[in-house]
Amino acid sequence: MYNFMVKLLNFIESSTDHTKSEIIIAQFILRNVERIPHMTIYKLAEACHTSPATITRFCKKFDDINYKELKERARTFIEYNTNEVMVEYAESKYSAGKLNDYFEQLQLSLQETKKLLSSKEIIIATHKIRQAVKVSFFGVTYSHLLARNAQFKFTRLGKNATAYSDPENQIIEAKTMTANDVAVVISFSGETRFVVRLVKVLNKNNIPIIAITGFPNSFLAENANQTICISSHKMDYFKSPVVEEINLLSAVNSIYLAYSMIFK
Repeated sequence: MYNFMVKLLNFIESSTDHTKSEIIIAQFILRNVERIPHMTIYKLAEACHTSPATITRFCKKFDDINYKELKERARTFIEYNTNEVMVEYAESKYSAGKLNDYFEQLQLSLQETKKLLSSKEIIIATHKIRQAVKVSFFGVTYSHLLARNAQFKFTRLGKNATAYSDPENQIIEAKTMTANDVAVVISFSGETRFVVRLVKVLNKNNIPIIAITGFPNSFLAENANQTICISSHKMDYFKSPVVEEINLLSAVNSIYLAYSMIFK
């Protein structure tokens, strides 16, 4: 449900005219998401100084949904956000000195990732990227930030690289790729619904896949042409990947460093 807020942000950023009714509606939802489940379409229209018909058109254009579905997505996001941290557990474990625990766990997981990152596998990945006409980086939620990070890095090295933010645009990208391209799919679990769907599209079109994941037996890993594994360690009482994202980033950076040293 993190995607709900990302889509709102992307919807707003895609427009150069922020006076449009649809952009005003999106901005209101973004700022007042906790109110949306309790607002009728008439109340939302009144708050945005527009009409119920305009709200309906916004929902359709935003994500091909109706207002009832919009309210449900807002409600689900609120529940997700409320449970972002297991507060009781965190409070019972936390003290000023306990912050060191995070860095200790991070250090241990990075040491494990260092052992898992084979120089041979990294070099093979760099050659695949080098030979590809285009490299497309895929990832959703926090993995998308890593995909964009990789896109920027490889673009600066002169490589044709993409990393779309919207999941549907990522699927479209996967469908338009050719066997001369390469897909780098970043997913800690390798088992999310989106990743399964994406990988099926890529495999159907015979697109080479480089997987970056914490689980070598995941759907992603088992259906990739090459798998680069990181530590599977995580801090369970946080939904946000406070350890996992650093390890995934270290894998991305390892490929980037190898590529820049070998080919630049």
